[in-house]
Amino acid sequence: MGEKTAKRIRGYGNGTVYFRSSDQKWVGKYKIGTKPDGKPDMKVVYAKTEPECHRKLQKIIDDSKKTEYVYVAKDTVSSYMTLWLTAVKALELKPKSYDRLEQTVNYQVTPYIGQLQLQSITSDDVQDMITKLTAEGKSYSSIKKAYEAVNAAFKWGQLCDPPKVKKNPAANIKLPNRKLFTQKQIPFYTAEEAAKLTATALHICNNGARRYPLGAFVPLIINTGLRASEVLALKWKADIDLENRILTVHNNVVFVKDREKDKGYKLLEQDTVKTDAGQDRAIPLNDAAYNALLNLQKLTGEKTWVLTTRNNTQVKPRQLDQMFRRIAVASELPEEKIYGVHALRHTFATLLLTNGVEIKTVSELLGHSDVTITYNTYIHVIKEQKAKALDAIPSLTT
Repeated sequence: MGEKTAKRIRGYGNGTVYFRSSDQKWVGKYKIGTKPDGKPDMKVVYAKTEPECHRKLQKIIDDSKKTEYVYVAKDTVSSYMTLWLTAVKALELKPKSYDRLEQTVNYQVTPYIGQLQLQSITSDDVQDMITKLTAEGKSYSSIKKAYEAVNAAFKWGQLCDPPKVKKNPAANIKLPNRKLFTQKQIPFYTAEEAAKLTATALHICNNGARRYPLGAFVPLIINTGLRASEVLALKWKADIDLENRILTVHNNVVFVKDREKDKGYKLLEQDTVKTDAGQDRAIPLNDAAYNALLNLQKLTGEKTWVLTTRNNTQVKPRQLDQMFRRIAVASELPEEKIYGVHALRHTFATLLLTNGVEIKTVSELLGHSDVTITYNTYIHVIKEQKAKALDAIPSLTT
């Protein structure tokens, strides 16, 4: 079956509405201007019902009468977002951040509005995207990032000269209430579990060999709070001062798409870390961290990196995570406690807070850009500490 030929003519200057049987949608068209080649520049909207189609089309007509006409090429939202990524964000973001943004566009934006024509997308379409992402159980963070990507892309298009888009369909979008989302508790280990992990990581076999040659990275992270990307970038000569018992964070490593080869991933060392506050931060080494480095020095002290493979290559993030999971399993922790290596960083922060270290100091040691991030991340620990403090206050009533 083809499209229904009976069109609903709305009157001169009011556009045309008709039903398209091929996909069971109502289509509305309105001429907003003329292209450079003299052909009409048509605005097209789609809807499931005729009233909705009329409403969308009327909004297009009203908007076009309020604003100056700008010709926009017939691109899809997907091709436009790709242009924004490659022409703008690729120049602004670090490779890992760019990879994450690209994933947001590819998985949280394109499947929902990517097929729409650029000049026909409305705020209803973007709101529908938000509604669907919410209904599918996506996290608040994923939904917010999808919205922010669309909003930023269209803001850029409006500011181009000449403008690439006439309006921003994400300008008046309502995000779902954050309180409606279950906040995941961060994974961390208790002091007893951390001690068990450390013992397993440093275990010496009957033949005198270490079961996990690089296992000392476990107590090192537990006692310094380093990110996995930071500990993998540590270099003996540049970052480790055993004499003064100081570790300085200068670099990090990330696993990013290999865009030169246009396939696969590559390990990339960056001379900056995740936040400005974390750059060049000096971390004093307690006895456990100091001894962990002495342990590693016997194995890799002559090499460039603190964590070096038997083949004299830099340990990759996935290798470190797999190594830690093997240690966690060997420590006979329950299955629900087999976390990724990042849990060791959370353990460092949690143990400091439970031992009364003020949150500002913890934030500085972690390299957070703002103490609010530390507070929001470890709010459960802070609440527990407050409850204990209140329990310790003698009763004021009889």
